[in-house]
Amino acid sequence: MIMRRLFFLAAAAALILAACQPAEVEISPTAEQAQAEFMQGTGFLAFAAREGEDEAYDIFILDLADGEVTRLTEYAGPDISPSLSPDGESLVYAADTEGTYDLFVINTDGAAPFRVTDNFVNESEPDFSPDGADILFQMNAFGDYDIFRTEADGGSQHRLTEDDANDTQADWSPDGERVAFVSDRDGDFEIFLMDSDGGSLEQVTENEVYDANPAWSPDGTAIAFVSRRGGRFQLYLHDLESGEEERITDIPATVHSPEWSPDGAFIAFIADDAGSSSVSVLDVESGEIMLLLEGYQEYAGLSWVPLE
Repeated sequence: MIMRRLFFLAAAAALILAACQPAEVEISPTAEQAQAEFMQGTGFLAFAAREGEDEAYDIFILDLADGEVTRLTEYAGPDISPSLSPDGESLVYAADTEGTYDLFVINTDGAAPFRVTDNFVNESEPDFSPDGADILFQMNAFGDYDIFRTEADGGSQHRLTEDDANDTQADWSPDGERVAFVSDRDGDFEIFLMDSDGGSLEQVTENEVYDANPAWSPDGTAIAFVSRRGGRFQLYLHDLESGEEERITDIPATVHSPEWSPDGAFIAFIADDAGSSSVSVLDVESGEIMLLLEGYQEYAGLSWVPLE
């Protein structure tokens, strides 16, 4: 297992953050101090990344307590869409091993990998349930993608959506009772909710552009997502009680893959721009953005769990 130290370069971070800050948000001049405070006791962040143009995606885990990055997978094909179990002991991801993506679970120390699905179609975007017993995922077994649910040990699979549309990117609510997902069933991609058994469908967003990547807040009151409403994907927040929506990033990059910190204070996201890719963290209350990871060729998917 390859270990790699994450270095925070205050000068470089200040330049990037100044270029990428939301409108009317002042970036703290003490970026190094802010990052050091953020790093204390905030858990583990899993991500997929490529280290070079000709290399496949692999799964890595960042220990936010000390900034150390551990490579978890190193196979010939791409490994994407990591989701950490609630206890941080294991991780589910999608791997292309034979021309299609299947789901695998591996311990976060790299031991005991096993295959969860083997259906000769594409299964991807897995998400561990809050109790760690089940996994949501998307599969195109019937042409379009649908949302499925399976036991984490590879048991039976249950189809939750069944329509002539693509249903993707499922995300459990914190209590495990509801599921947010993306669907083009109304003609363009929007955010929807349903019960964890597939019932009680509810549309959350409704517009004529692409909404994607729903992520429940830890307290279950809001959903972060990305939308192309301004011409470029940026991060938005939908209040589930009031229905109000707020754009919370405005940076010169394409934003995707939002992931809340366990305490709900921060949202990590990937920013892609002109061939460069990085992971940053948004302070939800202040709007301040901190650079968290850079140096990899490209990032794909984030998962954040607390320290035990």
